[in-house]
Amino acid sequence: MSAVTVPARGGSRRTRPGIPDACRTAVGRLLFLELRRSTMMWMVPLALLAFWLDTYRSSMALSPLWSSRTLILRQGAAVDDFAPFAVGAAAWVGGRDHRRGIREQVDITPLPRWAGRLAAWGATAGWAMGAYLACVGVLYGAIAREGAAGSPPWWPVVVGAVALVACSSLGFAAGVLVPSRFTAPLAAIATALVLRQTLRSGGRYVLLSPVTSPAYSLAPPKPDAGVFFPYLPDLSYVHLLFLGGLAVTALGVLGVQAVCGRAGLRRLAAGVAAAGLASCGFAVALVGTARVEANGVVVPALHDAADDRPLAYTPVCGGSAITVCLHPVYRAYLPTLTAALDPLLREVAGLPGAPVRVVQVALSERMSPLADATVSGEPPVVRLALDIGYDGAMWVGPGPAGSGSSGHCCTSQQMWTSVPRITAEVLPQVAGAVVDHLVGHADQAQQAVRQGLLKAAGVPPDTMAVFARIEGAPDTLPRPGTPAYTAGERFAALPAADRHAWLAAHLPALRDGRVTLEQLP
Repeated sequence: MSAVTVPARGGSRRTRPGIPDACRTAVGRLLFLELRRSTMMWMVPLALLAFWLDTYRSSMALSPLWSSRTLILRQGAAVDDFAPFAVGAAAWVGGRDHRRGIREQVDITPLPRWAGRLAAWGATAGWAMGAYLACVGVLYGAIAREGAAGSPPWWPVVVGAVALVACSSLGFAAGVLVPSRFTAPLAAIATALVLRQTLRSGGRYVLLSPVTSPAYSLAPPKPDAGVFFPYLPDLSYVHLLFLGGLAVTALGVLGVQAVCGRAGLRRLAAGVAAAGLASCGFAVALVGTARVEANGVVVPALHDAADDRPLAYTPVCGGSAITVCLHPVYRAYLPTLTAALDPLLREVAGLPGAPVRVVQVALSERMSPLADATVSGEPPVVRLALDIGYDGAMWVGPGPAGSGSSGHCCTSQQMWTSVPRITAEVLPQVAGAVVDHLVGHADQAQQAVRQGLLKAAGVPPDTMAVFARIEGAPDTLPRPGTPAYTAGERFAALPAADRHAWLAAHLPALRDGRVTLEQLP
């Protein structure tokens, strides 16, 4: 019999030169098979549990604001939850052929080994990224469903996804190059330890890590990011360059071995690895030029000057004695804050040099845990920075007045909707700044009036002393049993109208040091 050549049906079919249809089909089928049997598929439930216990529950306990409830995500908690599972699963898949004793058989298949390895890695990375994006989507959906004020940040989500790609590629490369049953668990443990170490390390180059710690990092994520100023994407750009470079380098290394195909294909893989290393080096160089400013990390080569302009907004105001104004994002907390500050503001309203209003400002680079207040301008204005996104359950500080308890009290939402707790945590900061601006603390008469005003405003002296020690300021409150303390107690016991009338008449002289203890009422 003679062979008969049958023409292809459907006319001519265009193919890409050098890439046979059979190869492309084989890669697609292999990727589909790897997705069906990927080890990461069995790690997803554990990663979901870790995300729910760590990132989701902690985020939803914060105040219902986008800047607050994404704070933990921006610190890299989700990456910390997923990365060890992604690295371990990828390393296990990378060493699978060696463990099963079929490495030689697989190496001689027509499909280039680099393509086969990329397909196996892609399935693992796909499962990890899919689970991560699904979790973040659920978190963002829950935040949006509760009507959170502000705008959602997107760059941290992208950085987290690329971080998982980098972790899975490094884990897969470790499994291929060091095939052993111990490689996967050791790689997962090492990843968890490295991420935890970056949480406890300071320095400029630690900023390359996708996880940060508010306690140690030079630039922890700001709770009010995107409120007063836009989110600064500079550090996210550097993260993408560095993490993407790590991923590309690891994937390129997978194709440089002799079993991975023709010399041209291996040279291409080497070029890919070199490009990844160059990207990592560029990111390291960029982070070396970074500077930390009040609104975040600025990388001069990547920075957009438009991000330095404050966002326009119309404040919401309340209060009776002195107006208190907040950013509209924090509108829900205005009644609580005005009620907590009202005793102080009633004491000083109308006095010579007294503040005319209280306005909220952006958080500064260095500040106390929950609040920071300064008095400046003409006429004087109290500039109040509030860390409403902070989780009160993590903060150690004085509890409600007279309780003697610490700050392990409640979630951020519970704290900022409780007048007694705001009175205990925020009022001392505001009262200290306002009273010191009005009275001073240079002589005993000023210290006595200062103590009396703080007590009349509902601020206990022991609470004020605790805050003074935290800030490193000298304790200028008179000690019990001293003449100044007795005069301060007597001044606080006066009727509010008499106390206010005496201050209105004698405050300039008191500030100038021309009033003695004996002249106090």
